Amino acid sequence: MVEPLCDGVGLLGPLDELFPDTSEEDWLPYRERYPELISGNEWRLPIMCFLVREGEQTVLVDTGAGPKGLWTEWAPEPESQEGLLRELSARDVEPEDIDIVLMTHVHIDHVGWNVRDDGSPTFPRARHLLHEDALEAARRRADRAHIQRCVLSLKDRLETVVDGEEITPGVTVAALPGHDDGHIGLRVGHHSMIVADAVPHPAQLDRPEWSFGHDKEPQRAIDTRRRILDESGHMLIYMSHFQSGWHT
Repeated sequence: MVEPLCDGVGLLGPLDELFPDTSEEDWLPYRERYPELISGNEWRLPIMCFLVREGEQTVLVDTGAGPKGLWTEWAPEPESQEGLLRELSARDVEPEDIDIVLMTHVHIDHVGWNVRDDGSPTFPRARHLLHEDALEAARRRADRAHIQRCVLSLKDRLETVVDGEEITPGVTVAALPGHDDGHIGLRVGHHSMIVADAVPHPAQLDRPEWSFGHDKEPQRAIDTRRRILDESGHMLIYMSHFQSGWHT
């Protein structure tokens, strides 16, 4: 079972800048379909994490934008923030109950709650997993404040995973390249897939050829979106910036 958890909501920027291949007319049907994701001409961005309770362990996929102050390093002051721990508590899950934290990649809005304000691990019992390429990317970006605070400070708690690795029964790592180095998702049983930022906006499930300005390898990201659509069958797809699952 996959449960989406919202850490916060804020404005990221103008749609025509974030998706440079699109026009205002292109967005008209998606304004009607996803009104909660658009404010004026800006992307109203939810920051999602995912609680996975399938198999023998409790898995948290991504940890959101984190405590107040981290979000504003890359976007304006959000309308809501610091939601992850409240969302977990509402499901009777305490930080000590998390067995595995899986980072889909090391962008700030995916690793923020790895540590608390005092620098201590938020999830003290958890193994913290990421792809080897994501760990190498973190080491190259060691001068960025959130990388030091939220990733490299975990030191010996960090473990790397590979494509196809089963991290707990029924939950398998899936390589989803293009957005950032070592970007991964999870297949959960035969019914769900967490694709994180492989599909930044749900409109791209209709229009996988739309490039996202923050994709490191745009064509590879397009190819990954097309592969997700080709291979997902009748699965429920979960995206990091959409609060509901999407049926393929």
